[in-house]
Amino acid sequence: MQAEHLVGRDAELDLAMEILRQEGAGAVLLVADPGIGKTALAAEIAARLAGEMVVMRVHGSPALSAVPYGVLAPYLLDLPVEQATSPVAILREFWSQFEKQRGGEGARLLLIVDDAHDLDEGSTQILAELVTAGWARLVATSRPRPGLPAALLQLWYDGLAERLELHPLDKQTVTELAEKTLGGTVMSSAVEVLHSASEGNPLLLHCLLEDSKSEGNLVRRNGVWLLTRALSGSGESLAEVVRNRVLRTSEAEREAMYIIALSEPVPAAVLDTQVGRDTVRALMDSRLVLSANGAGGPLKMWHPMYSEALRKIVSPARSLQIRQRMEQQLSAEPSTAEGLLRMVSWALDCGADVDDERLLQAAFLAAKLLQNPLALAAAGKVRAEALRPRARAVMAMVHYNDGDYRSAVGLLEEGSGFLDADPSRPLGAGLLWAAARIAAGDPSADIVADVRTAAKALIGDREISDPVVRQIERHVRALELAVLANDGRYEELREGLDGFAEALGDDGPDLAMNRIFLLAMQCELLTVEGQPGQALEAGREALLVLENDNDLLYFSDFVLLRYTLAALESGDWVAAATALDRYAAGSAMGLIYFGGGIEALKGMSLLRQGRLEQATELLTPAVEALRVRDPLQLRGLGNALAFYAAAKSGNTLLARRLESEQRAAAGAGAFVEALAELFRLAGQELLSKGTGLQKLSQLPESGYLHRLPGILLQNLVLRAEVGDVQAMESIQETASPMDGGWAAGWQSMAAAQLRGDGQGFVNAGNLLAASGMPGPAAVAFDRAAVTFDAEGKRPEARQAAVLRDVSEASLGDALVHDPHTEADRSVPLTRREQDIVALAVSGLTDRQIAEKLMVSVRTVEGHLYRSYAKLGIRRREDLGAAVRH
Repeated sequence: MQAEHLVGRDAELDLAMEILRQEGAGAVLLVADPGIGKTALAAEIAARLAGEMVVMRVHGSPALSAVPYGVLAPYLLDLPVEQATSPVAILREFWSQFEKQRGGEGARLLLIVDDAHDLDEGSTQILAELVTAGWARLVATSRPRPGLPAALLQLWYDGLAERLELHPLDKQTVTELAEKTLGGTVMSSAVEVLHSASEGNPLLLHCLLEDSKSEGNLVRRNGVWLLTRALSGSGESLAEVVRNRVLRTSEAEREAMYIIALSEPVPAAVLDTQVGRDTVRALMDSRLVLSANGAGGPLKMWHPMYSEALRKIVSPARSLQIRQRMEQQLSAEPSTAEGLLRMVSWALDCGADVDDERLLQAAFLAAKLLQNPLALAAAGKVRAEALRPRARAVMAMVHYNDGDYRSAVGLLEEGSGFLDADPSRPLGAGLLWAAARIAAGDPSADIVADVRTAAKALIGDREISDPVVRQIERHVRALELAVLANDGRYEELREGLDGFAEALGDDGPDLAMNRIFLLAMQCELLTVEGQPGQALEAGREALLVLENDNDLLYFSDFVLLRYTLAALESGDWVAAATALDRYAAGSAMGLIYFGGGIEALKGMSLLRQGRLEQATELLTPAVEALRVRDPLQLRGLGNALAFYAAAKSGNTLLARRLESEQRAAAGAGAFVEALAELFRLAGQELLSKGTGLQKLSQLPESGYLHRLPGILLQNLVLRAEVGDVQAMESIQETASPMDGGWAAGWQSMAAAQLRGDGQGFVNAGNLLAASGMPGPAAVAFDRAAVTFDAEGKRPEARQAAVLRDVSEASLGDALVHDPHTEADRSVPLTRREQDIVALAVSGLTDRQIAEKLMVSVRTVEGHLYRSYAKLGIRRREDLGAAVRH
C-alpha cells in the first residue's frame, strides 16, 4: 500500500513509535478489518525504525496455521530435524539468525508479524517469549475475528503491549487521501460518494479511485475532480483485490460467496442448506460475510463493492444455474427494496424470466434510486400493453435526469400522449413532459397550445365519464399554471391557484398529486412575494403528503427545489441543508446527478450567512458538475453565484473565466434566473467598478418580477454589499413586512445604518449572529466599534471589537470589515499575528507558514483573517501595503 494510505493515521503511528522506542519490553498490536490499513501502518513503522533496529518479518498463513512453527521456517533452515519440535532449540536458532543479521552492532530486534490471527500456537509462544524477555520489539496485525492469538493477548493483559484498533477513515480524511492520490481538489459531493461506497476503507478507496479514473467515471475539469457516473465494481484494481481474497478460500466458501453476491441478502438457514453451517461460520470469522441486521439476520457480503466484483466474476451460465437451484428456497416476494432490485437485476443478467408487474416495480424503484441502467433495462422488458405507458414514463424520467430532454418528450408522447403517459399517476408525467419541453427550449405558448390540443383529442377520442373529464381538465390547468410560474407571471399564478384549489374537491384518485402540486406552487409564490415562513409551511405539507404517497415520478424534485429556496429566503439554514440532504438519502447516486445543484444551493446559503471562503470552495466545483448534469436547471444560478464569490474574494482570474462562461438555462424558471441575474450584476460591479450597480438599481423599474419582495430584497442586499449605502433605506422598507431571520437581520442592519448609532449596530449584530449570519454580524459589530470610537466611547468600542472578533472566528473565512469603514487601530496585532503576517508578506503559503511555525493550517488562516480585520483589508494581496502603512 502506498504512503498516502497512511493519511489520518498520524496519532497511531506516533504512539507506536513511542512504545517501540521505550526501554524494557514493548509491543504494538494493530487490529482492524481487511483493507483498513494495518499492514501499511506496520510497514511504515518498520521503515522508520529500520535504521535503529534489525527488522525481521513473519507472515501468518491459513495454510500453515496447523503446522507447528511453520511460519518461522525461513529462520530455521539450519536447525537439525530432530530439534524441530523443541521450543528451546527453535528459540535459540531464531536468535542466532538475528545475531547474524545484527552483525555485532548492538541493534535491537523488531519483529513485524502480519496476519497474526493465522499463526500456529507454537510460533505465537516463541514470539511472545521474545517480547516478554525484552529481547525483541513486536508489531503484530490481526483481524477482529478470529482475533489475536492468546499468547499475544496475554502481552496486552500483562501491560507489555498496546492494542490499537484502527477504524475506517472519516469524511475529512477521505478527502485528504483522495486529493493526495489524485493531485487536485475533489468535489465535496464526490467525496461523499467515495466515502459512502468505500465505507472509509483505505484499500477499497484506493481501488475506487484508480478504477474510476481509468473507466472515465472520475474526471478532472478546470482543476476539479468530479464523478460523472456511478462507481463500478468491475474495475481491475478492485477485481484484483477480490480475486486475491477469494483464491485463499476453499471451494465451498467460494460457492457460498457467489450465492450471497448474486442473491443477497440470503437467509442464513437457506445458505446452511446449500454449503453447510461450518462454511458460513468460516466466512463470517474471516469477515468476508456479515449478518445484515445483527446476529441471526440474513447474510450479505462484508462490503457492497465485493458483491459487485464477485458478480462480474461469475459467468451468466453459472449464474443461471445458481438461480435455478436457489429459486425454490428464496422468498417469492423480497422483503426489502434492495432484495427486489437484486432479484430482478440478477434475472436480467442471466436471462431468466420476470413477470411484467415485478419488472415495472423494479424499474420505478431503480429510477427513484437513480440506478438508471437497471431502470431502463427493467422498463424496456415490460411487455403488457397496459403497463407500457408507465414503463415509458420511467424511462422518460431517466432520460430527463441525464439531460436528454427530447428523448424524454418523445417517450411521454408515445401512445395516448403525455396526459395519459402514466395512467396511475398522470400529473407527474405531465409535469415531467412540460419540464422537458421547457428545458429543451420550446416556447411557453407552444407548450400551452399543445397541452390544450392533447386534452381535446384525449376527451374526444373516447367515451369517458364526467369525473375523468374533470380530472383531465385539472391536469391541463396544472400544466398551464406550471408554465405561468416558469415565465414569472406570478399575478396570474395567484389568481389561477385560487381557482385550482376551489376545483380540487376532497376525493378522487389524483387528489394527492393535485394537493402536492398546489402546495408546491404556493410555496414558490409565497417565496417570491416575501412570505418565506408561510412558503416553508406549504412546502413542509407538500413533503408530508409526498412521504405518504411515495409512488410518484418527478414530484420529489419539483417540491424540494421550491422548499429549499423558501428556506434560504427565510434564513432557515438548517431546513435548507436538511432538504438538500434528501437527494442523497436513498442512494449515493443522488450526489452524482444532483451534486452540482445541491452544492450551488448550499453555496448560496453560505453567501447569505457571510461565509465567503466556504461558499467559494463549494461553488467553483459545483459549476463544473453542473456542466455535466443539471436536472434541477441550476447551471445559470450556480455560475452566477460562483462568479460573485470569486469576484468578492479577489480571485480576478477565476471571476473572469466564470464571467465568460455565463449563460441562462432554458428550464431554470423566472425566479431562479432572476436571482442569477442579480448575482451576475453584483459580480460585475465588484470586478469592474460601475458596470453592475447601476443595472441592479434599474432592475425594479424594468418589470413586475423584480419588484416582488423576495427578489427585490436580494437585489438591495447585494447592492449594499458592493458599496451602495443608499440601498439601506430601501432594505428597511422592503424587509420590514417580510418574515424570517434573513429579512429581519438585514432590516435591523438598515435601521442601525439610518440612525447611525453604535448601540443600534450592536443590536443588529446580535440579531444577525443569532440568525446564523456571522458575516453580516461581523460587519455590524465593526461599524459599532467605529461609531463608538468616533464618539469617544472607548470601552463600548473595545466590546464591539470583541464581538466582531467572535463573529469572525466563527466564520472561518476572509469576510471581515466593511470596506467603507476605517480600520480599528485600537486593537493591535498580537505577536503571533505579526509573525504570520510577516511570513505571508514574504510570499509563503498558509501551509508553508504552518510547517515553519509547527501549527495547523487552520490556525494560520484564523490569525490571518483576524489580522485582515485589524488592518482594515479584505484580502491577502493587500497585506504588504497595510503593514507598511
